[in-house]
Amino acid sequence: MNKLVSRLRKIWFMLALVGSSLAIALPGQAGKAPVGLTSGITIGGTTFVPAGSPTLGTGTQVGSNSPNANVDPGTGQITLTAAAQQSLNQAALALLQALQNTSPGIVNILINLLANIDLQGFSPVGATFNGGGTTVTIGELALLALNALNNGESISITTTLGTLTIAAPTPAPGASLGRVVASANRGVVSDLPFLNLAQANLGDDEAVWVTSAVFVPEGGTPVVTPLQGTREQIANAGSFLAASFAAGLTPDQVDAFTEMALAGIDYADLVTLLNATNNLLPAQEINGSAVDATQLESAIQAYNRILDNTDPDILVALDESHDFMVLGRSLQQLRASIDL
Repeated sequence: MNKLVSRLRKIWFMLALVGSSLAIALPGQAGKAPVGLTSGITIGGTTFVPAGSPTLGTGTQVGSNSPNANVDPGTGQITLTAAAQQSLNQAALALLQALQNTSPGIVNILINLLANIDLQGFSPVGATFNGGGTTVTIGELALLALNALNNGESISITTTLGTLTIAAPTPAPGASLGRVVASANRGVVSDLPFLNLAQANLGDDEAVWVTSAVFVPEGGTPVVTPLQGTREQIANAGSFLAASFAAGLTPDQVDAFTEMALAGIDYADLVTLLNATNNLLPAQEINGSAVDATQLESAIQAYNRILDNTDPDILVALDESHDFMVLGRSLQQLRASIDL
């Protein structure tokens, strides 16, 4: 707990240095808070002790600091008291009702998205890159996309779902740094200062680049997702889209996370967050359906990791990312419900 408080203070201090006043609001809950505070506190705590549990991947186990949570020493699974679990389930249902109209992209991921992205595994939908026949892992394909777009090349990925093509980014001379196309807007140019601070120090010759991700489903109508930002941001977003598509997800399913990738969050960190939040909440409480406290812990840890790993200027830009801020506040609300 002390470690988390220290980290949040550090993030707030860094954000204060760049002179930003960060605000976030959900229906029925408004107020100002630094980005770091949107993550709440973890269920199991932030102090790691040696355990050697293979299910946790790195031989660590999270120690519980909540009176309503118990961490199994062998598996790392978190079990809540009956009252805390009921409170968490009720908070989840209330949260979904509040987000249905304001954040449909986040709701889609929290209750509907079923495919996880395994960067170490092979594509379950047979993805091939730029017409090549060599089998690569999803992570290797994502790196191929990243390098190609950074080098000013186009990419094309074919799966059983159809084809995803991202044309080589081209500079947009004279474009305002304050007008950025968010992928969720489906081609509508926003006047919000999204990424404005993150791009403030860039040269005019590389400030704004544009391209589009075009998904052509088998026998269907093409779907276009505009991408705009620095070439590095576009390459990062393209890499995330490539990994998602290779895992069996279409661009419209991950719109909210594509916007976060355009803001500068590393695509691999976003993959971890997507996997942790994927189908986190039950659409409705049927036959005892409940929020998995262990998965919620993973989601909060993944969100915190982004706060730790992301540059301060990008964190400032993320203040304008509605979905990123709402997701953080949602995790905070769910965590708070456990304390009754």
